[in-house]
Amino acid sequence: MKKLITLVAALAMSFSLFGLDIFSYVQIKGNVKNYTQIDYDIGTKFGNYTRTPVLKTITTLDNAGRIVEMTELSARDAVLNKTTSKYDVYGNLVEQSCFDSESKLMWRNAVTYNNGQKADTSEYDKNGLLRAKTIYTYAEGKLADETGYDGDGALLWKIVYKYNPDGKVSDVCEYSADGTLDIQETYTYTDDGKIESLVTYDAYTEETNRKVFRYASNGTLSEITTYDATKEVINRVIIKYDAGNNVSKVSEYNVAQKFGTTVNELVSMSEYSYQ
Repeated sequence: MKKLITLVAALAMSFSLFGLDIFSYVQIKGNVKNYTQIDYDIGTKFGNYTRTPVLKTITTLDNAGRIVEMTELSARDAVLNKTTSKYDVYGNLVEQSCFDSESKLMWRNAVTYNNGQKADTSEYDKNGLLRAKTIYTYAEGKLADETGYDGDGALLWKIVYKYNPDGKVSDVCEYSADGTLDIQETYTYTDDGKIESLVTYDAYTEETNRKVFRYASNGTLSEITTYDATKEVINRVIIKYDAGNNVSKVSEYNVAQKFGTTVNELVSMSEYSYQ
């Protein structure tokens, strides 16, 4: 199943252990050339939390704030893989290539554009063979749908986008090749245009959850709280910032009833530093 793609992406992308792309919701501020993200595995010992670094990601930006390189390293700083990005003269991403620890090509993505809009993305394996292709279509200047095919041209999935009167994404629906709904995401926004809530319906499990985005007095995103279908809190993501107002720590907690009370259990953590 292809992960749904939101249209609220900011300057950069970064992936934590719990799958949250924090830079989809928070922009990097200042003249940042690169930043480092360290992901931790969380455990307990004698009732106290322990954390062990498991992955380090170093992201390099160009003068326009675009990602030009992402390097993943082990906890011992051994290179695991490196992904490079190239842009055209208009600032559009046109190519991404991923290399293994021995600098051997693992895959390459090529993106083409038509009148400044992304037309398609072709995914190639290490031998240059086409393994997948995504085609984008537009309506009234906005992305209407994405259609994914395998290397032989067989339909795999389709994503359909809908927009509110302000031109912001309101619904994102992902369908299987047979046309059945897999996942639907519904967005609402605050009066000043920030994302307020995200409701996700999974057709396979028939489960619905709702994420509520909370902001501090200075407008920075401070917490993402997830509720289940019964409106019970099941998860919290807490975001902390450094003196430059950039994200410094993202902590995820599962919320459950244990020992007769509500407990917040730390399950993952990522820390960020900037240069």
